[in-house]
Amino acid sequence: MPEALDFGPFLLLNDEARARLRAATTRVRFAPGDKLVREDEPADAAYALATGRVRVLAGQDLRTLATLSAPVLVGELAVLSGEPRTATVVATAMCTGVRIPAEALRSALAEDAAFAAELEEFARLRLGMNFLRLSSPFADLPSRSLDELAANLRPVRFAPGEVLLREGERGDDAFLIRVGQVEVVRGEGAQQRALSTLGPGSFVGEVSALTGGPRTATVRAKTAVQAFRLPGEDVRPVVRKHRLLVGRLETSMQARHAPRRVGSATVEAAPDGARAVILRDANAGTYLRLTHEALAIYEDLNGERTLRDLAMRHFSRTGALDPQAVFSTVATLQSAGLVSAPRIAEAPDSRLVRAADLVLAPRAELPDADPLATRLHRLFGWCFTPIGAAVAVGLGIAGLAALSSVFREASPADFGLGGVVVAFVGLFMAGLGHETAHALATKAEGRRVGRAGIGLLWFTPVIYVDTSDAWLIDRRHRAVVNAAGPLFNFALAGVLGLVAAFTTARVQDLAIWLAVTNLVSIVFNLSPLLEFDGYYVLSDLANVNALRRKALRFVFRDLIARPRPPRTRLEAGFLIYSAAALLYVLAVSVLVLTGVPRLLNGILEGRVDEPVRGFIGLVVALGLAAFTVGPFLGEVRAARTDEPGA
Repeated sequence: MPEALDFGPFLLLNDEARARLRAATTRVRFAPGDKLVREDEPADAAYALATGRVRVLAGQDLRTLATLSAPVLVGELAVLSGEPRTATVVATAMCTGVRIPAEALRSALAEDAAFAAELEEFARLRLGMNFLRLSSPFADLPSRSLDELAANLRPVRFAPGEVLLREGERGDDAFLIRVGQVEVVRGEGAQQRALSTLGPGSFVGEVSALTGGPRTATVRAKTAVQAFRLPGEDVRPVVRKHRLLVGRLETSMQARHAPRRVGSATVEAAPDGARAVILRDANAGTYLRLTHEALAIYEDLNGERTLRDLAMRHFSRTGALDPQAVFSTVATLQSAGLVSAPRIAEAPDSRLVRAADLVLAPRAELPDADPLATRLHRLFGWCFTPIGAAVAVGLGIAGLAALSSVFREASPADFGLGGVVVAFVGLFMAGLGHETAHALATKAEGRRVGRAGIGLLWFTPVIYVDTSDAWLIDRRHRAVVNAAGPLFNFALAGVLGLVAAFTTARVQDLAIWLAVTNLVSIVFNLSPLLEFDGYYVLSDLANVNALRRKALRFVFRDLIARPRPPRTRLEAGFLIYSAAALLYVLAVSVLVLTGVPRLLNGILEGRVDEPVRGFIGLVVALGLAAFTVGPFLGEVRAARTDEPGA
């Protein structure tokens, strides 16, 4: 049979040392199912296998840590450490090799420093891999990622009372506890309080290592501790590749995080009654509507209380033991950027990504558009009066009547290059006017306008204006602000319809096309089933914040869990809205699946064979339908796990 000591670290031994080690061994054979070593038994030998295959198992559930094929050395970890076996090794195929007594292996290690160093490094990697597979938050990672992490693990030891991490300090190392216990404390001196005691398998220091922030607590050894040190610069790239792991680690960090208020938010009364307030950070342009209970939770966030502490304070204040409501409120505040959150630090974008962003999504932004909006409001403020609105509606109706008398199908392909340029500019101006109307309507209500910008997203013009300050006006006037953009497009479509009625040829075609495009944009923006202007108008008129999320949650979580008829007008509205949203998604999907193949078939006819045209049409249609169905399914999944919060 092949020589059992002719592989790996044994090749570093000189001939004499290897001969002595070989003389101390005995030949062994294991049938499938035989156990070579057993977990928790003392280490009396290691096994060098020349043929066969084994499986390494550990824990009460006999979790598979690795499957190893010959030539391979097993059982050496416990021999090197002098501790009981940490795993069971079972033959899965006929194995042959030699048994190396523990004393003989230790003698060879003492005799040859190079052999000792190589075997210890080999054992360190094996031990690290086994630990990562068995007891760490990384257990479900692919083998390649585990190999990458295991190569960077460094064994360390701490005496009782020794500090692993100190609160407030910067640090880039995390520790995986292998043996022993550590205690987590916060504060100094008389103010110090114990948060928890952690044992084998715990991951400490990860908040700082993964987020780049200061240590949030002090961790010291409660007993003698053996651990693996894992540098943050090594773990972050691996973690970022696996979204499920990112979520799991951020959830784990959140449980121990003590959230604190950030920014310069102020509290203002909500304009629609005394049951809510508006949390406003003018510098960040952030506005969040909160109940008074949620505001009390926000005011508790001083960076000293964990989520568990916050839930207990909420219980003592309200008598309601509802930790999920507290957690959901904190998560909402974190999403708004008003409260600190443990987030894994993002890698800086590469030069290629930045260059692609400049090409595909160039943008120019005015950080404070309020002075410009104020000047424009002085000129056009009359448009945002009842008389101005009546004029806009009248223009739209007159233009539609005129358009109907000359309407015919028009396409940019009929305009020539110059016409296409004019059409693009016309669309851009329509979008600019739409957003300007929102801004001036906000000024008409006495509120500020935030940043504004223009740009391209995949070569499509994008224009935006921050009118978040409109949250501080009552809901009916806020509905007017949201409706101002579509009303501008309606008036513009009317003007273009009148132009079409009094022109001919290419100018008429261009006016017809731009008028129809503005009308289509109105239908699109006023649809309450998409989160655009119409949705926010409906939300304001119904006085329901986050209408879509609450409606989907009621139907797809509450009613599915406990079917019953709606008990209130609001619940009936939620049911109608959710049904309409579902029908809208289905209708759009059917239109895409039937219309896109026909459209592409007409475009490609005469250029591509019919089977290929059909295949291309099907693939494109399925892709576009996925863009419609996918986000909706994501919303439904989120609604099913959502909890009432802020």
